[in-house]
Amino acid sequence: MSLPSVTEYHDAVQAPDRAFSDRELATGVLKTNALGLPAMAGGGLAVTYQVTTGSRRYAVRCFHREAPGIGDRYAAISSALKNLSADYFVKFDYQPTGIMVRGVRFPIVKMDWVDGDTLDLYLAANARSAPRVVALRERFSRLEAELRRRGIAHGDLQNLNVIVQNDELRLIDYDGMYVPGMTPGQGSEVGHKAFQHPKRSTSDFGPEMDRFSFIVVDLSLDAVSRKPDLQQRYNNGGESIIFRANDYADPQGSPVFAELRAIPELKAAADRLAAICSAPVSQTPTLADFLAGQNIPAAPPIQLARRAAQAAIGYIGPYPVLQGGDYAAVEGAVGERVEIVGQITSVKEGVGRRGRGRGLPYVFINFGKWNEQSVKVTLWSEGLGQQSTRPGEAWVGRWISVTGLVEPPYQGSFRGRSYVSVGITVTSDGQIVQLTATEAKFRLGAVGARAGTTRAISSNKDLIGQLNGTAKQSARTGLGGRASAATTARPATSNQQLLATLKGPTSSGARPPVVTRPAIPPTKSSSDHGWIWPVIAFGVIIFLISKCVG
Repeated sequence: MSLPSVTEYHDAVQAPDRAFSDRELATGVLKTNALGLPAMAGGGLAVTYQVTTGSRRYAVRCFHREAPGIGDRYAAISSALKNLSADYFVKFDYQPTGIMVRGVRFPIVKMDWVDGDTLDLYLAANARSAPRVVALRERFSRLEAELRRRGIAHGDLQNLNVIVQNDELRLIDYDGMYVPGMTPGQGSEVGHKAFQHPKRSTSDFGPEMDRFSFIVVDLSLDAVSRKPDLQQRYNNGGESIIFRANDYADPQGSPVFAELRAIPELKAAADRLAAICSAPVSQTPTLADFLAGQNIPAAPPIQLARRAAQAAIGYIGPYPVLQGGDYAAVEGAVGERVEIVGQITSVKEGVGRRGRGRGLPYVFINFGKWNEQSVKVTLWSEGLGQQSTRPGEAWVGRWISVTGLVEPPYQGSFRGRSYVSVGITVTSDGQIVQLTATEAKFRLGAVGARAGTTRAISSNKDLIGQLNGTAKQSARTGLGGRASAATTARPATSNQQLLATLKGPTSSGARPPVVTRPAIPPTKSSSDHGWIWPVIAFGVIIFLISKCVG
């Protein structure tokens, strides 16, 4: 039997007493957003909900993608982690029948909730404190030594999977972890591209798969401790420390590598990392060897490496890239972490009038007409409080990139007309990255590389060709639902409009109305009074007729 969809989990967890077999979870309180809907995190194989029971909080991971042997894997991980000498990992309980959906029991992982900052947030707050960054680098070095000694590899070391709690490191998300006794070469994921070797594949699953990640983290922190502004300029919306996947694919053309080579103390290390990027994954040295300059693979001739990179390189995002005007593609990625690139059509600022968001500010950023199917970016009060630059009406017409988890669609009605939106909720500063039209075109060149449906891929491929010049049942809307099979993507005109905008300025029409939801009634705008003019015209006609008759 197939695993439930994210929307089905969304429905189920709203009644913890009926959904969970675990007594603590069944009596717990689910964390919700300003609309009272489940707040979720994660991505990859599972989505994560937060449940509070008394004074304790838990992360509940619900699997929506198949992972063969997940039960045996978590049993092996639990056994291996008990022997670690440091508290790097979080206590968890794999429950094979932990949640009921559609009348059937499915597995969950119940983990202690870890308070602290993810690595990107910690660095954003402390990058200019060299002593703290140096100390953080030393802690990563100790973590690497401990895991290597035990023959353990996490498999996806990256900003969101590292929590800094009281200046100590805690790792979360163990879906791709390797521990002794597992069969090497049979992985289910390849990790975050900003922290992984450009040639890594699932066949690299094994005790050495964290080597490249630890080298990247070490060199990145060394660089930030010497030049703090690197982190601010190159963090890519919190997805990187300083390196991106494109840097590994073309070290000779990378601005980050160029800046590191300009720092005398880091030039040799930057050259060593560049050589590793061009070599097979199996030739990646340990962190100790990297720092000592030992067992470094031979670097290819610069011109040869540059030509190879130029021939194949395009935008390599950390997640699938979707365009903001393509509702069908975004809706098809519910429960996945993606990057949405789009041009803003309207921005709605308001204050909640009821529910948990009552009296609190919010902002909706829209990529399409609010009264149709649209993709939007949501900032509730918590997310707004994290922003160094608050989105506003001046943002209309700008291109942005937003990375995050796609939440289930929300359907509502306004004045008898229904609408549906899907998108990402922003929770941290830097999650929204403003782009030039040129950069937007470059990133949209990756659209369709890992899109959710065949239809979306075909549509996006057509779009990119022009740029280069040549669902499931509709669910109960308050809980989120997928579009029905009859709900299709918009005609190609949306892509043609996108193409025209990227190619050059066009005459602009009236801005579409701001996005609204029933739980947060919209403020009136000039576009709300389109009925006035027909009434006035009708009155004038009646007046003229009466004059003629008279």
